[in-house]
Amino acid sequence: MLMKATGLRTHIWNNNLRSVLLLGFFPVLLLILFYGIMLGFLGMSSDATLDSGFRQAAEMLPSAAPYALGGAGAWFGIAFFGHNAMINAATKAKPVTISQEPRAYRMLENLSISRGMTTPRLMVMDTTAMNAFASGIRDSNYQVTLTRGLMEALDDEELEAVIAHELSHIRNKDVRMLIIAVIFVGIFAFVGETLFRGMFHVNLGRTSKNHRSGGGSAGVLILVAFAIVALTYVVALMIRFTMSRQREYMADAGAVELTKNPDAMIRALQKISGNAVMSSVPDEVREMAIYNPRTGLAGLFTTHPPIEKRIDALVQYGGGRVGTTSRPARRAPDTVPSPSSKPNRNPWRRG
Repeated sequence: MLMKATGLRTHIWNNNLRSVLLLGFFPVLLLILFYGIMLGFLGMSSDATLDSGFRQAAEMLPSAAPYALGGAGAWFGIAFFGHNAMINAATKAKPVTISQEPRAYRMLENLSISRGMTTPRLMVMDTTAMNAFASGIRDSNYQVTLTRGLMEALDDEELEAVIAHELSHIRNKDVRMLIIAVIFVGIFAFVGETLFRGMFHVNLGRTSKNHRSGGGSAGVLILVAFAIVALTYVVALMIRFTMSRQREYMADAGAVELTKNPDAMIRALQKISGNAVMSSVPDEVREMAIYNPRTGLAGLFTTHPPIEKRIDALVQYGGGRVGTTSRPARRAPDTVPSPSSKPNRNPWRRG
């Protein structure tokens, strides 16, 4: 049973547990999916009755299971090693060096060193949208992606707060859990879409002939197959939607802990609000961003709490103030700032 995430250590423990549960539940749901697929193909290719169709599908499942699980394992392997390449291709993000982006690069490097972390790779998206996200599964492939619009609109303190927020997602293991969830749902979306296309392109005249001749309940088997495939996809999708919104509050708190500047985090969120939409980016990637606005019915399934509630939390628990003004831009420091260089404004407690 998951524990209520009341502090950083509990939050990280819950994320690790969710990752294990996702991986453990995956083969079970995948076998149910393939059971539905076999029902569908039995309905399209034979005169099986309902009873015999269900029985034949069940009998075929053990022999099909190794292929299903093997294919899923191959997909997980590809995604495990290539997820960042896939994300970068989808977002058109490019890696940058310290000579190309010294301001953001030095902030990322200094914040990482101050917490003993391996510095993630810095990526930049050329878009006017104001957003950021972290990705990766292990120390060797973590990366932080910033949009050009964000870098140009935020002052140094605000940009530092956003980078600290993304580093907190890495420290809290949020990134790894989200990557696993995206891979998990992606398989069911791909298989389900492939099955639906196959069924719509099949010669349904043969199925109609089966019905007229009384040679089975092909249409019912196909409908049951559709229902099973749809159900597995919905379950997988709901798993992704149940990813705790608490992770954004914890990352905001982590930014305050790293920078000792809740006011900068508040100002950054205020600027991002209303300017965060990355319309050309896949929805799975937007769910990893610092903010993913949803309106209407889609708002019921949002994975991010409203900006207003996050700001309220920063004021109530982080000691932040609304209405502070941006400071003039300054050159990013060449050295790691001392942890005591800024007053501690009582960020969220840890533990």
